[in-house]
Amino acid sequence: MTILSRVLFPCPPASYTAECFPGELLWVPRSLNPQTAQPEDCIPLCLLQCRGATRLIVYFHSNFEDIGRCYRFCAGVRDKLKVNMLIVEYPAYGICPGQQCDELSAIECARAALRFVREVLRCPQGSIVLMGRSIGTGLASQLATEHRYGGLVLICPFLSVKDLASHYIGPAAAFITERLPNKANVKQVKFPCLFVHGQSDSMIPVQHSQELFAACSAKKSMVSPEHMSHNANLLEDASFFLEPMRVFLKDIRPADFQLNVPLWAFDKQMCPQYSTRNEVPATAGRLACWANHGACSVCGVCGGGACSEQCNNGCQRDGPGSVPRPFAVEQQPMLEATIARVLERNLLPHPSEEKLPRSATLRPMVLASAATTEEEKVISL
Repeated sequence: MTILSRVLFPCPPASYTAECFPGELLWVPRSLNPQTAQPEDCIPLCLLQCRGATRLIVYFHSNFEDIGRCYRFCAGVRDKLKVNMLIVEYPAYGICPGQQCDELSAIECARAALRFVREVLRCPQGSIVLMGRSIGTGLASQLATEHRYGGLVLICPFLSVKDLASHYIGPAAAFITERLPNKANVKQVKFPCLFVHGQSDSMIPVQHSQELFAACSAKKSMVSPEHMSHNANLLEDASFFLEPMRVFLKDIRPADFQLNVPLWAFDKQMCPQYSTRNEVPATAGRLACWANHGACSVCGVCGGGACSEQCNNGCQRDGPGSVPRPFAVEQQPMLEATIARVLERNLLPHPSEEKLPRSATLRPMVLASAATTEEEKVISL
């Protein structure tokens, strides 16, 4: 695990629990075998069904979202476009098991989710649309190279992590190991693609989508609204996303099918955090330990060197009584640590901006500015 991976996947506090989204929150074993799987092997998915829908959109969210934070957006897409929506969670995000997420573990979860869609839900591949936003476009484009699906939708995509880093740190980006190469991936996609990228995006320049569009050899379309920012609410202005999606979906000829979800997928006991009493999710505990620097709000004794098991996974220590920290910079190569700090200042929220109400509905990407509200100061990729 590298420092840069922690910048790309910062794992925000969980915004939901195993009790949320009844009838929609699923637990899927990576092996797809519920009889042998342990809770630590299961991935939370959220399936929003629409009666009579013949298409299923699989959504890969941005790096400062989880299922709870993007639920309203996905529910709006379902209602407006009359499609089924499946939200995929990443390791250590929300209540998904895992210590820390990186691009490889996120792609592994995404592959398992699509296997569940194809092999368990029996959804025809021509009826499946992959959709990613920001960092999620890296997962969507990678999976689009492995099977033929009905369509691929990339919202505010980047050429690659290295190309995006060069926008912020210039030539120093050459020292970064390539990750999530969208440009190389879209060249291999053989089914319809839609690129959505606002001209007012100051986090990922619109030129990234323009180059991806030029590199794509499949049937393709692109929409680039003049006033759409990186954080735009895609449901407020139909011209940003909904209208182009309606046109795009008309060109996809789905097969008739009906979603039949097995009962074992709803078993809350497959969630490691599930309990009959309300408990703070482990992810929240880890971040609380980081934020308080020695006075964990979960166990209250971190500063004394006896951190509880619940939050100890997120605190690395030099010995009893040492101050918890999210990761040890001094143990990583100096060059990568320096690059990561520069990217962190540009791409991640300041610690004081993380103290948002857990129930707040956050738009996937929000840039801080003098005009934004306190809720809108969360920055994500």
